[in-house]
Amino acid sequence: DFVPPRDFLRRTIGAFDDPSVAFAQARWGHLDEGYSLFTRLQAMAIDFHFLVEQAVRSARGYFTNFTGTAGVWRRTAILDAGGWSARTLTEDLDLSYRAQLRGWKAAYIEDLVVPEELPVSIDAYRRQQSRWATGSFQCAFRLLGPVLGARTRMALKFQAAMHLVAYGVGPVMLVQLACYPVLLLTLGRPGLRLPTFLADSSALAILVGLAPWIGFVAAQTRRGRRWWSGIPSLLCQVVGAGMSLNTMVAVVRSTRPGGVFVRTPKHRIVEAGQEWRDNDYVRVGDPRALIEVAAALAALSIVPIALAAHQFLIAIYAGMFALGFIFVAALSLVDFVEVLALRRLGSRALSRMRVAAPVVGLAGLAAILLLLATQLPEPFEDGYGHWLIAANLASTGQLHDPLFGMEDTWLPGYHVLAAAILRVFGLWQLGLLKVLSALFGVATAASVYALAPNVRQARLAVVLLVLNPVFLFTSGSAVVEPLMTALLMAAALAAVKGRIKLAALLAAIACVTSTKAWIWVTAAAAFTLIVAIRSRSGRQRRATALGWAVPALGALVVLQFGFAPASHSIARGTVEVVSATARGSVPEGALGRIGELVATFGLAALPLFALGALGAGLAL
Repeated sequence: DFVPPRDFLRRTIGAFDDPSVAFAQARWGHLDEGYSLFTRLQAMAIDFHFLVEQAVRSARGYFTNFTGTAGVWRRTAILDAGGWSARTLTEDLDLSYRAQLRGWKAAYIEDLVVPEELPVSIDAYRRQQSRWATGSFQCAFRLLGPVLGARTRMALKFQAAMHLVAYGVGPVMLVQLACYPVLLLTLGRPGLRLPTFLADSSALAILVGLAPWIGFVAAQTRRGRRWWSGIPSLLCQVVGAGMSLNTMVAVVRSTRPGGVFVRTPKHRIVEAGQEWRDNDYVRVGDPRALIEVAAALAALSIVPIALAAHQFLIAIYAGMFALGFIFVAALSLVDFVEVLALRRLGSRALSRMRVAAPVVGLAGLAAILLLLATQLPEPFEDGYGHWLIAANLASTGQLHDPLFGMEDTWLPGYHVLAAAILRVFGLWQLGLLKVLSALFGVATAASVYALAPNVRQARLAVVLLVLNPVFLFTSGSAVVEPLMTALLMAAALAAVKGRIKLAALLAAIACVTSTKAWIWVTAAAAFTLIVAIRSRSGRQRRATALGWAVPALGALVVLQFGFAPASHSIARGTVEVVSATARGSVPEGALGRIGELVATFGLAALPLFALGALGAGLAL
């Protein structure tokens, strides 16, 4: 699973000119770094180990470790240190420290890179990390005493001790998570005043939390890459949080010497797309994933409680734990399902599943986010107004706005649907109407995904849409816009797919839902006509291209001439603007109003503008 270069021995043997050198260690490279996001994260973690940790230890003369491969040992040093031992699962770390305690040195050759194959499955990675963590703790139990008692400088002892117990971060993180409920109960006591140093400790916690990420970024720059290539390494900390339960189990196992050496399966993966799931020795379905799901739910339950208590740092870290546990458990589930599908149903079923899985996953995440938005307090007074109109329609059969008398402005499409829901499930189910809006938001996201020209743009478009604050808040509120937007996007998709009759029906329904849909339909029809004219299409093709909009345009003409909802809406809007201007809520001048309009659109497209600025910076 390692591919040393042909001149490997020539480039390592020179290190042994120094008679005190016990072993020479080369740097690990990566054969399959680009196979998946998971392998890229592993590569970043290994780069950090070699380009930061090993480099600093070697330069400062600290104890370091032979990594089991990609190196050469001096036989005399092995014998002098007592030889290889099976008392630990990391005999390489054990021998390295015993040799250095005997006065031998290590040589680290950073410019000699030996590519290795990274585990491509989470279950293989979990077993690998379990073996490494178990062996590290066994070495710590065995060697901490001799290290601390050695006649050497204190800095070397401290660094060596930290190195041996490095995997202890996992159990410490679990203790941290377990303390959050106690902290929330303690901090929630009335009249409690914390000492100043504790109240200001959040800033220190943030700085400590950023330290590993800074190290990952430094490692990527030392590889000759741009510093921003290390930004995804933030996910390495998420994966580390998700692996903390696995490390805790390793602590328990390490109390006994020795153990079973479970080999990490390798599949000769050297490029993206290679299949490994059909190998006979592939093992998936680790039961620890079920415990990780339970831990994720426990961590996730802390987040809303911490937010309600204004303990935002606890909420952030609890969310990171939840995301980490979900990430590793989800990877286990994906591997299990894919291997099962390949073995039971064949490669064609697996291919179809891979195409559908990202779509389903993205839709699921969007649904979760929008459903969480429904749990927020109703952000718009219109939500209560629409619920009241629908409840009145459901109970009396009359379409009337008992609060503001705005039935001449609101179109009936949403209220008829909402009244049907309330008639079935109860008049007071405002929360159910908010959930209905969230489902319409998911439908809109699905249409946007299908409208995109390729998968990459589809995913980006859905992410930008769901993270749009205006879309998020309206999709969690009992208002007209989610239904209208879902209908219009579905109409656009149907028109693009050539389903003209369906597109016409959906656009017409949208036009009896909100006068805002009239603007969209008119603009879309005009744009379609311009494109048809510029393409010099015949009259028949132009008529076909505009056919979907004819019923919708007819509906809005009939509604306007019969009931004038658009005129009433403009008139009411004018009165509201005049009143708001008199109160000072709206600027009097045109430039001031344009500025507010730009700010509103800027908020609506905040993720787009932020990513656009980042993209422009990367391009420059």
